[in-house]
Amino acid sequence: MYRISMQLFAIGVIVVIAFGVAPEAVAAARAAQNREQALAGSWVVNEDLSDELRPQPGGRDADGERRGPGGFGGPGWGPGGGFGGGRGGFGGGRGGFGGGRGGFGGGGGDPQQMARMRATMQEAMRDLMTAPRRMTIAAGEREIVLTYGDRRVVRLIPDDREHSGLAGTSARVTRKTRWRGAVLEAEIELQSRMELRVRQTYEVRITEGGYRQLIVTTRIDGGRRGRDRELRRVYDVELR
Repeated sequence: MYRISMQLFAIGVIVVIAFGVAPEAVAAARAAQNREQALAGSWVVNEDLSDELRPQPGGRDADGERRGPGGFGGPGWGPGGGFGGGRGGFGGGRGGFGGGRGGFGGGGGDPQQMARMRATMQEAMRDLMTAPRRMTIAAGEREIVLTYGDRRVVRLIPDDREHSGLAGTSARVTRKTRWRGAVLEAEIELQSRMELRVRQTYEVRITEGGYRQLIVTTRIDGGRRGRDRELRRVYDVELR
């Protein structure tokens, strides 16, 4: 009798697992597949809903005013010149990006080496901050590939582990990507002695008209004495 009871109990547990847990697992798998399918496709920037697209160094901003000769997008992010500040440009002035004497662009060190580092950082930041006007996303379970209209390619692996890559042509960065619900989040850190962290999120929303819209938000950590910055881009799905 005891054995029969235990067998029935075991069968009951199996039934609960089969009909209780399995549907939840299936639902989770479907949700994951849906978020990847929602992200996939061709996207075109909506300039009316986006923050101003990143201007080129030494060019003119949206108001037609010319920026400083060394600047990169305005009055600087940190004290003493910071990123894009005044004549010093990226890392200009006393503290450089992230602040602090001797930081990137600060006093001391070999001038040629500092110039190379500054150029590398400018290129890296331009690569990270320049919003593509058009991009195509191929999203799978193990990898998300973003191909920009200017032929840049970004690969994101959503396993919450660090993966090395490039920003620009020579700046080494690490990317850690994860899903938070339906939002894809990528943390980017420059492999350098200076502090630079960027966090990008990709979120798909449905408009009132029933169309998909992709919101890409980029947040930059300005370091210990720098100023944080946030840029928001909105993309409409390209209808064919």
